[in-house]
Amino acid sequence: MCQFCEQYGDGGKWYLNPKNYARRLYKVRKLETEVKGKEADPQAAGMGGGVINAIIAARVRGDAAAEAKLKEDAVKFAYAMHFGQVVTLEETLEILDLAYPIAKMTCACRRVQWGLADARNFTCLGIGPGMYKWERWPETYRGGVEFLSAAEAKEWVMLTDQMGLVHTLDAFGTPYIGGLCQCDYPGCVAIRNRLDYEFKFLVKGEWFAKVNWERCTGCEKCIARCHFRAMGMNVNTQKALVDPLACFGCGLCRSVCAADAITLSDRNLNPRLKDMW
Repeated sequence: MCQFCEQYGDGGKWYLNPKNYARRLYKVRKLETEVKGKEADPQAAGMGGGVINAIIAARVRGDAAAEAKLKEDAVKFAYAMHFGQVVTLEETLEILDLAYPIAKMTCACRRVQWGLADARNFTCLGIGPGMYKWERWPETYRGGVEFLSAAEAKEWVMLTDQMGLVHTLDAFGTPYIGGLCQCDYPGCVAIRNRLDYEFKFLVKGEWFAKVNWERCTGCEKCIARCHFRAMGMNVNTQKALVDPLACFGCGLCRSVCAADAITLSDRNLNPRLKDMW
C-alpha cells in the first residue's frame, strides 16, 4: 500500500476516500495564515519544473550526491503540497462519483510542451470546491472552465482513454484532490520529469500490467499506447511483454487489447513491486 493510502486511506485507497474531496471552500483568516501556500494558485507549486534545471546542472557536474539531495528535498515538499498519481480509467470513473463540482479546463503542460491553443487544449478536469474559485487564477485557467455533470465528465474521460491519454490525479494541499489530468509523454511535465530525471513527483498507480501469451495475437497496438517505456515485443515469440519494474499501471495497454490478453495485478501483492512507487 502506498504511503498516501496508509496515511489518508482509512483502510482503502486514499483517492477513493470521500474525506479527501471534502475540503472546505472558505476558511477564517487565521487558518489561511497557518496553512500559507495551500490556497495559492493551484499550479504555483509546479511539477518539479523549478528543480529540474538544478538536477540537470548537478548531472553535468557529475555530482550524484547533490542530485539525490535536490530530489529528496523537492519530493518531500511535493508530497506535502502538490503531487500526482496514476489511476486507471475505472478508478477515474469512481473518483468522478465522489468529486463535486467538476469542470473541464485547459492543460498547462500541453500548452507549454506542445504549444496548443486553448480551443484545442481542454483535456484536464478540475474537481472539488476549489473550482468555485477558478477566476482568482486566470493564468492557470486560461480559456475559462466548462462545468460538467458527472455523466458528462465520465463520457469525456472514456473518450480520452480511447485517444490514449494517461489518467492521473493531482493533490493540492495533500490530501485534498483537486485535479484529474488526461495527458501524455512528453506533453505531461509530471510524466516527463519522472521518466527523464527520475523525479518522483508522479507516483505509480496501484497496479501493474501482465500479458497472457496464450491470448496475445502480437498486434502491437498496446505498445504504442504505453507512455512509460514499459512495453515491447518478445523477438522469439512475437508476443507483447511488460517490464513490471517500469509499468505505472495506467491500464491503457489493457483497454486497447481486443484479445483480452492483458490484465492488471495488484502492486501491493507482489513482493518485488510493493515498495516501488
